[in-house]
Amino acid sequence: MVELIGATLGDGNIHDKRTNYVEFTGNPISDEYYFKHVLLPIINNRVGKSPRLFVRDRGLRFRIYSKGFVDWLKKIGIPAGEAKGLAEAPEFITSNRKLMTRCVRGVHDTDGSIYFDMRPAYAMPYPRIELHMKNVGLVSQISEFFVDIGITHSLVKTKNSIETSGVDTLRSFLCRVGFSNIHHLNRIGRYYPELVRENCCPTSLI
Repeated sequence: MVELIGATLGDGNIHDKRTNYVEFTGNPISDEYYFKHVLLPIINNRVGKSPRLFVRDRGLRFRIYSKGFVDWLKKIGIPAGEAKGLAEAPEFITSNRKLMTRCVRGVHDTDGSIYFDMRPAYAMPYPRIELHMKNVGLVSQISEFFVDIGITHSLVKTKNSIETSGVDTLRSFLCRVGFSNIHHLNRIGRYYPELVRENCCPTSLI
């Protein structure tokens, strides 16, 4: 459930006017597996809903229609509408390293990106993970968590982003936080398949 909270902080849009629902939007190709095999089972098991996937405006989407779920998210401090940009991870998550790990994973699975610097200066493609968000407070929380668990990173305040770089840091992220989104793992596997095997989540390449 905490990974779903992280995904909601990263990509969920909460609506509480007239109809209450939470909507997620992703890439129709790269996010289909993650939606189907990670988020939807959590929603079915913990929220008791079975959303259907649909494509609209070139985005793969699903909606969780549940006033109870929307009210619960608001109660733990994740507001609806434009105020979502002010949301932070609630205290019961930040005070528990195991829960914060799952929350940060959900944020990175939905809103994070990984890319490789291919410049000749590097003998091998140089990996970088970037998380760029509007949520200033959440970015600060994640930065503090990275410091706590020993993940080297840069907090770029001008972009409100967290950036990690290098093979050793990527290995550290995979071992300590990991990805559940197969899209990120497939990108890593193109150049560093041995690192994917160190991912702390039970997810396989496809």
